[in-house]
Amino acid sequence: MNTQYKSRTRKAQVSTSLLLICVAMTMLGCGGGSDTRVDIDPGNGSSPEAPKVNRADISASILKPSTNESFGRLLKNGLYYNNFQTSNVVNAVASDSLASAVPSAESASPANFSQTITQEAGVDEMDIMKFDGDFLYVLDRNSDVDVISTTAAKINTSLDLTSPALPINDTSPEIIRVLQRENDHSLTEVSRINTGITPENGYFSVKGMFIRDKQLVVVGSGYESTNNQDQGIWWYGDNQVTLDIIDTSVPSSPSITTKLTIQGQSIRSRRIDNQLLIVSSFLPQLTDIDLSNSSTVMQQAGFDAIQAVSTDDLIPRLSTRDPLTGEEASSIPLFSANDCYIPQDANELDSATGIISMTMINLDNPAQMQTTCINGQYDDVYVTTDDIFVHGNVPTYDENNNRVLESTVVHHFMRVNSEFTYNGTAELDGTLGWQNKNLRLSATDTHLRAVTSEMTLDENDRFDHTLYMINLTATDRHLSISAQLPNNNAPAELGKPNEDIRAVRYFGDKAYIVTFETIDPLYVIDVSDPSRPVITGELEMPGYSSYLHPINAQFILGIGQNVPVTGIDIAPALTGTDQSGAKIALFDVSGTPRIVDEFIFPDSYSPAEFDYHALTYLAKSEVEHIFAMPMQSWTLNDSIWLPDNRLEIFEVDLNGNASMANTISVRPPSRSDEYSWATEDRAVVIGDIIYYVKGAQVWKTTFNDASIINGPY
Repeated sequence: MNTQYKSRTRKAQVSTSLLLICVAMTMLGCGGGSDTRVDIDPGNGSSPEAPKVNRADISASILKPSTNESFGRLLKNGLYYNNFQTSNVVNAVASDSLASAVPSAESASPANFSQTITQEAGVDEMDIMKFDGDFLYVLDRNSDVDVISTTAAKINTSLDLTSPALPINDTSPEIIRVLQRENDHSLTEVSRINTGITPENGYFSVKGMFIRDKQLVVVGSGYESTNNQDQGIWWYGDNQVTLDIIDTSVPSSPSITTKLTIQGQSIRSRRIDNQLLIVSSFLPQLTDIDLSNSSTVMQQAGFDAIQAVSTDDLIPRLSTRDPLTGEEASSIPLFSANDCYIPQDANELDSATGIISMTMINLDNPAQMQTTCINGQYDDVYVTTDDIFVHGNVPTYDENNNRVLESTVVHHFMRVNSEFTYNGTAELDGTLGWQNKNLRLSATDTHLRAVTSEMTLDENDRFDHTLYMINLTATDRHLSISAQLPNNNAPAELGKPNEDIRAVRYFGDKAYIVTFETIDPLYVIDVSDPSRPVITGELEMPGYSSYLHPINAQFILGIGQNVPVTGIDIAPALTGTDQSGAKIALFDVSGTPRIVDEFIFPDSYSPAEFDYHALTYLAKSEVEHIFAMPMQSWTLNDSIWLPDNRLEIFEVDLNGNASMANTISVRPPSRSDEYSWATEDRAVVIGDIIYYVKGAQVWKTTFNDASIINGPY
């Protein structure tokens, strides 16, 4: 759908739809005191029974374009199934999971400063901090200074934050601090951007930011409370994805140029050149309905009322808002039913409880956008510069209706500018796990590589792991499997019995997989031949890596946990086998994998273990690489738990035999939020300068003299 903004009221639509439901379902609690009744014949089976619709699960079928009728029927059946046929209502897809990213190590080249790590070259990912070399943008979730009223989206450009001219309120909005790097590398706050996201208008938070040229793009997500039925009959309150596009050409006076909201929950956001991709999940829901009476008559009444609802009212809304006031200026459907895809084998009794929307927005002209949607509750998307892969779990049930097995369905869309073209579908045994799902996928021009895990019923070997090579040349919309590992010629399992997968990473023509139960086998797999993947190396060691960061074709960095082991014959490790805590290891994977260096931090963890945006990486040259990551540990002192928050700096020297050194630990001398978690800590390296972002405070030190720490800025 190519959307052009125009005003459109929903009041008449909503009132009509609400009346239809109330007429048919007064006894179900709708009507707000209305005396309207429906003449329902309860007697002797003369009233027809509502059909038994099928469970609203994801289908493994290939897709076909929907029509208004087929699109609406699936959603209406889903509403009926969840509200009348079963009490097991499907929950919404989780918001923007922290998945994605490695610096585009494959295209890594010496740079002047570190940037947000990304999974794919050319596909930018949002984060809570951004740096463009001159200005640092830092999210402050706990601002103690009001800069504007919560109903406004203005920018405060005055540094006199106590000015009586500024509106005052009792809430603390989330603020983006704009800090300028001075000639002496100190930082000066030049402005604060009010996102307009406060507890007053719901439970909203900033998910992250993008920077592009002289633009700052802020994506938020949350729940907006409402008691006004005219704002949407399907919601107790509106789940919203928020988008602010901010002109930062004058950093001391930024201005919001575009403010949008999309009904639904945020799943993923990516930027490709001037195109912003927002992937969201929307679940239409019924309100004010008494579900306590499940009689045949009431089920039929509910079914009839749901069928009477307009399909347009099941589609999420796109709203434009006034950049200064935040007030809604227009509201239209995000797409039309003809912009969607449904399973090809969907019949009149099948159902769907949600919609996945992929919206591409032109950042140079936000009025130009295109949305493609799929009926169903898919988990996530994996994005390259040219492809979008939508994936989700397909369940299998036993005779007692218990969910026992799952497979993964992957739908491939090819992207040309903002246009989406459906290519084909593959189904794989197993799932993509529960953490960092995107890193289990990697696409080339011809193939998709995927690693899945399948729970078994064998208590002695609970997991089966498989590497798939999927041909992207579709036959009748089906994507075939070119090869997999294990196979008949290479039957050895990936991982020892009962070992789960902790990390997957691809680099060039290699795949790296870490499995773990007691010790950590690191597998190196040659995937250069899509018809014949081959394990070329294996290393066992204590603990595991939960994130792998490729440096080049020879070396990778592993970030995870060390786990003490005793009485187990393992390959030689370096140190610390009897210590629990964060482990940082440098691996040489050019031949038989080996540990070059490792560091263990007892009783500590790093957020980079599960959120690679917390990792800072800079290739200063081909042989000199810098890594920085926040680290946190807690110690008990006189019945009080005290945190040790710091930034650990590692220097990797690839000259000669290669080595890694933990050269610097940055511990701010004082902090206003001592007891905060390190989850959102970040860092920037530019030349000899290190900036450590803790909360909204920024500290500075240097490689030359890390004992001097300046700040907070």
